[in-house]
Amino acid sequence: MRCLPVFVILLLLIASAPSVDARPKTKDDIPQASFQDNAKRILKVLESKRN
Repeated sequence: MRCLPVFVILLLLIASAPSVDARPKTKDDIPQASFQDNAKRILKVLESKRN
């Protein structure tokens, strides 16, 4: 029973640890925001072509 508090504390520390990307970033990685911006821009262009 003595190890139960230690186990709980370890679980809390592991859960609060910052996550690490499984794959290192490369120069080709694009932030998600730019994908959203591109999608909005493409939708605007397509919408303007329809009108």
